[in-house]
Amino acid sequence: MKQGEVDSAIRRALNLFDAWVDATDAIPKHTSLYYEIQGCIEDAVHCGIQQALNNFKELESEVQR
Repeated sequence: MKQGEVDSAIRRALNLFDAWVDATDAIPKHTSLYYEIQGCIEDAVHCGIQQALNNFKELESEVQR
């Protein structure tokens, strides 16, 4: 998978999150919680890509535990 495809998948997921935030006002934008959730979404996209490619590697967030 090319880096541009990964970036596109992440952007799509973040756009869906932003649409949800806009619709619900559940989380204020540009707060620490907002950015933490974005990081979780990015990790989830990477997990999905790894699963699809059957190529598992620890994520940076897993190594820092």
